[in-house]
Amino acid sequence: MHNAARKLAAKTVWQEFGEVVSTGPEGYSVRTALAEVNAKRAASCLVAPALGDRVLVATEEEGDSFVLAVLERKDSQKTTIAVEGDLELRAPSGKVEIAAQEGVDVVAAAPVNVAGSEVTVKALRARLSAEWIDVVGAAVKAEFGKVKMLASTFDAALDRFSQRVKRSYRTVEEIDQVRAQHIDWAAQGNAHLRGENTLVTATDLVKVNADQVHLG
Repeated sequence: MHNAARKLAAKTVWQEFGEVVSTGPEGYSVRTALAEVNAKRAASCLVAPALGDRVLVATEEEGDSFVLAVLERKDSQKTTIAVEGDLELRAPSGKVEIAAQEGVDVVAAAPVNVAGSEVTVKALRARLSAEWIDVVGAAVKAEFGKVKMLASTFDAALDRFSQRVKRSYRTVEEIDQVRAQHIDWAAQGNAHLRGENTLVTATDLVKVNADQVHLG
């Protein structure tokens, strides 16, 4: 008796092929061999149907219709994987790889976070454009063949700054100003100080020491 009641309560569900003839926020209009039905996209159908797609539709008797899968696409228009709500790709015992011949774009209206034990970026050319950049790290190591930097202002606050170069050239168009507690300049060869007017001022002592001193 119980099994008979279950059979009477069960509704008939049939599946058929159809073609998407219109899309909208409420769902899809699919034309089948028997009729034209309004169907929702099933949660398991990750590929968003497009106009002209051949799809598999499941219809419940006196109930809803669902697009179960996109079977065939007539032209080479892009394929969109769309879901409602959050989407998570997880590989518990492997890795996830995204590969494309013509490029990969990551676009989001909210922040994009990348977290890992190590992050590696390889490219023939890299470009970074941002209104504000924050970099925090315990140590930074950079190796470049050529560096060119253009900036309106450059401010740095350091405990220690060391440089070792083979040749150094610097051009200052207006003012070159140094404020230090002690200044020590040493040259193994010649040291030249030239100017239209050269002033050397000291509070206590000015000392010039050499085997020969020429004035004038």
